[in-house]
Amino acid sequence: MPNSESKSLAESASTWMQVVFGGLGVAIALVALVIAYFAWVQPHSPAADDNKAEPPPVAKSTTPETAGPTTAAAGVPLVRLTPTVGAGNVRPADDDLVIHCATGQTSDRQRVIEYDLLGRYTALKAELRVSRARDGDTPLQLKVFTDDAIAANQVVTKGKSAPMRIPLDGKQKMRVQLTCQFPDGEIKLGNPELDHS
Repeated sequence: MPNSESKSLAESASTWMQVVFGGLGVAIALVALVIAYFAWVQPHSPAADDNKAEPPPVAKSTTPETAGPTTAAAGVPLVRLTPTVGAGNVRPADDDLVIHCATGQTSDRQRVIEYDLLGRYTALKAELRVSRARDGDTPLQLKVFTDDAIAANQVVTKGKSAPMRIPLDGKQKMRVQLTCQFPDGEIKLGNPELDHS
């Protein structure tokens, strides 16, 4: 009898194991089926197709074609460059640079400022103005040299201004030289900007 009892226990355990593992097999099969369904449906769903749709056309500007680009590439303000020579001869005033006249003594006739350009710029643009002078007839002379060749020679009096545009293509150095008759004058380079090469 104990033998038949252990046999029926083994049979019921075997049946129970078949039910458990059979149920697990069905559950795994169902999970695999759900995953396969979503793997197939997701790429074909309308939401996924919406993501692949072409972007809407860009609205055309009403600006005339001849107007050109709305923003030009900004230049580099000369006030950002540190002079290699004569840093004490020039001072920034907002976006402008101010150069004060020399004392006029034998050993102090001119103010010179030099910058290393390293061939990075194509042009210098500025508005030249005499911000202080003895009178309206006293001239102040500003010369600009690029790689030791004269690039500009401007003479300006108080109350007058002169636009400057100096080509700098591939130039390595720029020297600015101010010559005055009297020590009580100063010249202002209004918003001097260097164009990038």
